[in-house]
Amino acid sequence: MTRGPRPAPATNVVPYLLLAATVVLWGSAFRATAVGTQHASPVVFSTLRALPAAALLLAITALRHGTLPRGRTLAWAALSGLFMVTLAFEGIAEGTSMAGAGNAAILLNTTPFFVLVLARFTLGERIAPWGVVGLVTAFIGIVTMVSSQLSGGTDTGRMVLGMAIALMAGAGFAVGTLLVKATVQRYPGTDIVAFTAVQHLVGGVALVPLALLYGHVGDTSWGAGSLWTSVAWVAAGSSAFAAVAYTTALRSIPATRASAWQFLAPVVAVVVEVARGNAPEAVVLAGMAIVILGVAVVSRAPAPPPAAAEPAVP
Repeated sequence: MTRGPRPAPATNVVPYLLLAATVVLWGSAFRATAVGTQHASPVVFSTLRALPAAALLLAITALRHGTLPRGRTLAWAALSGLFMVTLAFEGIAEGTSMAGAGNAAILLNTTPFFVLVLARFTLGERIAPWGVVGLVTAFIGIVTMVSSQLSGGTDTGRMVLGMAIALMAGAGFAVGTLLVKATVQRYPGTDIVAFTAVQHLVGGVALVPLALLYGHVGDTSWGAGSLWTSVAWVAAGSSAFAAVAYTTALRSIPATRASAWQFLAPVVAVVVEVARGNAPEAVVLAGMAIVILGVAVVSRAPAPPPAAAEPAVP
């Protein structure tokens, strides 16, 4: 008796639901950050975002009797925190301030391309040609969305420095993503909540001297209620919960596919503005559609068998 082809295994939707929650929280952070930075400098606001997130995650770890990372896992949590919290948070803030929102948005969204290249050599991950097409399509969508905001500016040196910072932030988040993926792959018993707590603690502490050095702490409007409302949202939601959700998703799906969802955060940001009554231009809507199409292609592209490579975490 001849058997028919074996049916393809059902797709586990949980990681994608976690990624959806992540990008909603990341996308909503743009509005909260815009409000918060009216009362505090970008680096001070970034510090206020990271440290309360660490405190919340440590409290949850204690309440659920979680296990803090030790040894090599602790080292990789700390190192990835410097990339995904310190460099990313400060890179977003300073890159946007110095290079403009449009220029910074394009360079910050290079993360999936860095992951695409580096994951091949560090994790042995490969992506189907259609996946590459999806990444490029989504990136074109981002460029389309922010095309009206692109500018050269009058201070070329400041703009170039801001663009370099934004590009470093995009690359840094990619390196952090690969470190996290390699860690949870090599040490599957890692407590994700505790791991992300260490990331935010180390990353937040590293931001403190920067805030003291050039953050104009004395000019912060500490009594402004909207400052603390914004901090509460980005610390608990866009940082703590989003980081746990993103890291949990990385346990189950390739880093390249997970990082591609980052392209959807600006789409969510536009939706938030629409909800506030700010109608986007037609070119922005067209770009949103292109981004969504690109991410859908990446998510549906078949994953080739991984190359024979060990995770880059010893």
